[in-house]
Amino acid sequence: MEQEDLIEDIDALQLAQSEKIFTKASNFFIRKWNRKEPTFIEYFQKEWLTSHRGWYEGIQQLTPSTNNGLESNNRVIKDENTFRERLPLSRFKILTFEMVQKWSKSYERGLKQFHDEQTVTLDIWTKNEIEFYIPGGQQLSISKNEIGVMKKMKWYSFDQYKAKAFNIWHVILPMDSAKWLNGQCNCPVYFKKFMCKHIVGLAIRLNYCKPPPAAKNIPIGEKRRRGRPSKAKKALLIQ
Repeated sequence: MEQEDLIEDIDALQLAQSEKIFTKASNFFIRKWNRKEPTFIEYFQKEWLTSHRGWYEGIQQLTPSTNNGLESNNRVIKDENTFRERLPLSRFKILTFEMVQKWSKSYERGLKQFHDEQTVTLDIWTKNEIEFYIPGGQQLSISKNEIGVMKKMKWYSFDQYKAKAFNIWHVILPMDSAKWLNGQCNCPVYFKKFMCKHIVGLAIRLNYCKPPPAAKNIPIGEKRRRGRPSKAKKALLIQ
């Protein structure tokens, strides 16, 4: 049971939305488990809180949380170039130049695009955005005091961090309704997919967008079935 609780706490620590939160939560994590699992905590603190501490979600927003993109690129190299064979160094060197040349031409022709920095637009300079605080989990409402606790990180143990750091979601939407897709949220789903139900829900409520007809055919709380949605039945016909 303790092992499951330990893994659950590590999962909660991984969801930290910023370095400040991660540092504070890490200290509480060590304080909580140091007596129960001293050997593991010594290893964990050395390896994952000192040497390799860049594994939490909020370390860098709008960047991949996994290396899936890199692995996808590796698969292309193996499937289309090396054909999963071990090549002599001389042959691999020639093949490497060919791959780089092909990729360079793809970027040159606009078939692929690469951005190494964020674009700061006028609406960002002028802070043309609106903030929302949404209750998480089973909560139906939140108070100003709870928002203050979340902002100021008033946690005094790791259990309080788990309970209070994820019960309020902070959503930021642009004032320009056409740019609602650029909204941001601090929930775990957003860090993975750069989009979440909180942004979509607020955009719908503010009339920034409308849900597609296919979404209206699914009762709330149910997942969409596989395959193409069924077409609407014709009116005035016996089915």
